[in-house]
Amino acid sequence: MVREIRFEGRFDPELFRDFAIARARLLAVEITDMSVSDHCFSVRLVGEEALLGMFEMACLLGPTGCIVTGMESLG
Repeated sequence: MVREIRFEGRFDPELFRDFAIARARLLAVEITDMSVSDHCFSVRLVGEEALLGMFEMACLLGPTGCIVTGMESLG
């Protein structure tokens, strides 16, 4: 399954990117595209539906110092 997710909030881009990569690796989810800035994190993922949901939840909680204020799942 393929899913695109966009998170909005206040991020440390490097910290959020590293967090997302580590969670994807842990969940055996493949990141095929990723963009991160101070206010937006977008990612395209391939994996099992349940694992993609777990990735979403992990990113909603995010790493310390990053605040997610909104999320949109596009698939």
